[in-house]
Amino acid sequence: MEYTQIASHGIRTNKEVMPNGEQRTRLIFSDGRTYIRTEASKSGAWQNSHYHTALEETYLVQKGWIGFAELIDGSLHLSVEKENNQCSVKPMVPHNIYLPANSIIFTVKHGKYAQGDWHASKALDDLTKYLSEQQIKKRVEGSFI
Repeated sequence: MEYTQIASHGIRTNKEVMPNGEQRTRLIFSDGRTYIRTEASKSGAWQNSHYHTALEETYLVQKGWIGFAELIDGSLHLSVEKENNQCSVKPMVPHNIYLPANSIIFTVKHGKYAQGDWHASKALDDLTKYLSEQQIKKRVEGSFI
C-alpha cells in the first residue's frame, strides 16, 4: 500500500512532541486501535501514570531499554525490559514507563476499545516520578548484568 492510500483505508496519522520531550508517531485505525512509535528525548523521562478500563497495552522495546512500573494491590512493581523484549499490561492496572535517552518503543493498544479510555493514576505517579534512572537500575539490579 502506498502512503497516499492510508487515509482511504480508514487510517489516520498523528505526530506530536509530548511535554517530557518524547516524539510520538501514531497510526490510528477506524476501530480506535492504535500503534505508536515513541522516541525518547535526549534525556530520560517518565511518562504519565495511567490505566485503561478495557484496553490492554503491549510495549515492544526497539532500542535501548525501559523501566516498567505497575501498581498492583497498592504496591509498586518495577521491572526493566531490554532491547527486543516486550511487556504487557491488563485493563485496570495503573502503569508507567520510563524511557532513557534515545530509547525507542512501540506501543500497541488492543482489546476492547472505548473512546477516552485513559485514566490518570496519581498514586503511581507519586511512586515513580521521583525515581531517577540510577534509582531504577538499583531497584532492579540483576536486570543490568
